[in-house]
Amino acid sequence: RALAAALNEQLGWNVIVSNMAGGSGSVAFEDALTNPDDGYRYVFYHNGGVTSELMGMYDFGITEDFKLAGMPFLDYSNAFLINAENENFKDVDSMVEYMKANPNTVTFATETGNFTHLQVLAFEAAAGVKFNIVDAGTAAQKITELLGKRLDVIGTQAGLVRDYLTTNQFINLGTFAEASIQMGDIELKSFKDQGYDVVFSKFFYLAAPNAVDDEIITKMNEGLAKVVENAGLQAYAENALLEISSMTPEATEDYYNAQKAVYAEYLADYID
Repeated sequence: RALAAALNEQLGWNVIVSNMAGGSGSVAFEDALTNPDDGYRYVFYHNGGVTSELMGMYDFGITEDFKLAGMPFLDYSNAFLINAENENFKDVDSMVEYMKANPNTVTFATETGNFTHLQVLAFEAAAGVKFNIVDAGTAAQKITELLGKRLDVIGTQAGLVRDYLTTNQFINLGTFAEASIQMGDIELKSFKDQGYDVVFSKFFYLAAPNAVDDEIITKMNEGLAKVVENAGLQAYAENALLEISSMTPEATEDYYNAQKAVYAEYLADYID
């Protein structure tokens, strides 16, 4: 909605947002394929589409059946978090030490095939450890379980738990950014800064069916490049810990496919 508002303010485009939940994005993608609307109907989605595609949840291919018009946002603030009252470890190094001494005992909440599942598999490979991976439901449910100390570690966007980090109820073990991120007065250390080479972004892109003319895709991409200058969008992105991007359609598709190859490597044991 922030992007739609910026497109309206900056360019005068009347962008109508229609939420289409269900099927890990498939409902929205199928709707766009069925009703291409001459390039005036786009799917705004995130990297969850990569894992859904790899796990065989789609009857279409995103880069095969759609043209990617751009990637306006990248989010590197996904973090691993613990309850500050955890008695066994207080930071990532002490957690890794504890896990090596007590393998498969530290619980991590995720859902098979989703983004945090990918992250935990990548961290295990980088640190040489194994979590006891459990399914604890939605992000809100995981946060509740961590508050109640019924889970050891959860993964989510730092912005969703800003209050718990500010009041020192949660501790950030590390984000998946290249370097530390500043969230107000709080420094969110990255795993890479602490010696664990795992970097991932949650990326957001606009997709239109292949039937849409390239000229219209180019026009949308040019619009996305212009709203980078929008003050309201910049303020929104700063507060949400998002990086504003102005990738070309070609660069967007290359980025998507490169991430898909990385995801496929980590999720190989879960892909039919």
